Amino acid sequence: MSSFIFRWRRPIIIILVIMVVSLSLSYTAKVRGQVVSFSNIIGAVMSPASASLTFLGNQAGKGISTVGQLFTLQRENAALHQQLLLYQSMKLELSELNQENSQLRGLLDLKNSASAWKLVAAAVISRNPDSWFQTMVINRGTRDGIRPGMAVIVPQGVVGRVISATPVSSTVMLVLDPDSGVGAQDVRSQAAGVVNGRDPLSETLTFQLFSHRPDISPGDAVVTSSYSQYYPSGLLIGQVSRVSKSAYGLTETASVVPAVNFNQLQDVMVVLSHPGGATLPPIYGGGAR
Repeated sequence: MSSFIFRWRRPIIIILVIMVVSLSLSYTAKVRGQVVSFSNIIGAVMSPASASLTFLGNQAGKGISTVGQLFTLQRENAALHQQLLLYQSMKLELSELNQENSQLRGLLDLKNSASAWKLVAAAVISRNPDSWFQTMVINRGTRDGIRPGMAVIVPQGVVGRVISATPVSSTVMLVLDPDSGVGAQDVRSQAAGVVNGRDPLSETLTFQLFSHRPDISPGDAVVTSSYSQYYPSGLLIGQVSRVSKSAYGLTETASVVPAVNFNQLQDVMVVLSHPGGATLPPIYGGGAR
């Protein structure tokens, strides 16, 4: 027996080795299958959680990105708001400069056109809200040759007259003042009368006509007449807006819209002197039309 085993020892060893390897491979495959199955189970269990975490991560990333964009938009919006405020401020300043430039150019043209007149420019320095439609104070006085009774005008027409003066300033009664009275006439028909101060109800001047049947119509221009005590003739006062009769029909009155915008007065001209009988060019309301 021993001689048989010895004789066939090599084939027997080879067979044993093959059997051991086969058993090992079979066991390994079985264990691997179990491992793979367990791994698949774990993957199946963890897959929803993994997907959820991935979704939450993506959403969190988007949220962080959205918040960042929101802050960026807020900064850009604030910057645009500041630029808009700056633009509006510059636009308002430019408008004011253009208006002031236009007024100064008008005064210069007025002075050039009335070269035979002696005029002095003045700036409005004070207006009392309680007497806004009655008086104003200008920065020229007696040391500039200004005296009470002198007419105050702008290119658009009559402003009022000086009623008191100090060396450095003067008080001007506006034609809007109820106590004001200006000798006037209708340019078209030459109908004469007196223009009184502002009517508090209609906010227009009242043109009291001398004739009980005057030829006067809405749209007519009204200027100062040669009967005016303080004003040179031919200065534009305003335009007729309405004509009405008195209670008994004996006289007629007309409502006159002032030619001057009294809410925007900044610079004016004071008439120190003018040639007798001289009037301003038609562009300023003087002379025939």
